[in-house]
Amino acid sequence: MRKLSSVLLLVLLLLSACSKPGPSLRIGIIKPSIDHLPLSYALETKRMSAEKYSLVPFTSGWEVQEALIAGRVDAAILPFTYVWNAAAKGYPVKTISFFERETDAVVALQNIKSASDLNGKKVGLLKASSLDVLWRDYAAAENISAEPVYFRSPNEAVAALQKAEVSAVVLYVPIVNKLADDFNIIHWFGDSYAAHPCCDLAVNTRQVNGDKAKQLALFVQELDANVTNMFTDANGAKAYAKSSYGLSDAQVQGALKHSVFRMGLEQSGRKFQRRMAEISLEAGYLDKIPTDSEVYWDIND
Repeated sequence: MRKLSSVLLLVLLLLSACSKPGPSLRIGIIKPSIDHLPLSYALETKRMSAEKYSLVPFTSGWEVQEALIAGRVDAAILPFTYVWNAAAKGYPVKTISFFERETDAVVALQNIKSASDLNGKKVGLLKASSLDVLWRDYAAAENISAEPVYFRSPNEAVAALQKAEVSAVVLYVPIVNKLADDFNIIHWFGDSYAAHPCCDLAVNTRQVNGDKAKQLALFVQELDANVTNMFTDANGAKAYAKSSYGLSDAQVQGALKHSVFRMGLEQSGRKFQRRMAEISLEAGYLDKIPTDSEVYWDIND
């Protein structure tokens, strides 16, 4: 009888172990950015499971990139320039989908009324970021000669603008919207490149194999569905964004007006990112321009 009880106990323990969920997929996000809003909102509303997907917050793109390369996260939502930078250096980082689009802008002191007023002035940038290369492209097109001042994080750039140490900064929503009451938004990059992919969903390909690869495929499907769900539940999403980012109603409205969330790896998005990569190469941020197969991974193939 005792032997039978021991066997039953062993069976129960094995069944219990089998029923436990596997390790969650770790997704790095830039917490001050709105680029992860559909994912964060889906987890908050339990439309996606926090047991399956865990968010790992960072304050800048460089930090997320470093974590993704090191394997401290399996996937991340981050500016595309960091993916190209990693791929050019041979790291196992690839974009599996574009995600957040056209949320970036130039914010300036009150005495700066147009882009031409920035000639000879200082402009705050996050070095080698998508904001940096977009500014370089815009400045060249508008024939603006300004002095770049580089910062490691958005908070540092905002502090410099508030102290008038720079005449403008290039940042993203919702930070842009928080600054709008006291500063001038003189250009939205979405006006130059409609629906351009800013932040991509990227993975460390060495981290996502076997069961993790299956998790990743399911994650992408669920995330895509929840992009639609967020806009179906617009009032709930606005309330969540207002609370999460400390925004007013007007700031939330403005932030979402200039935010596009759409997944995919369409050719127009690839062409845009390659154009920006060429600017990065000219600036010395890339040693070479990687091929599409080195940058993108269509997990449906």
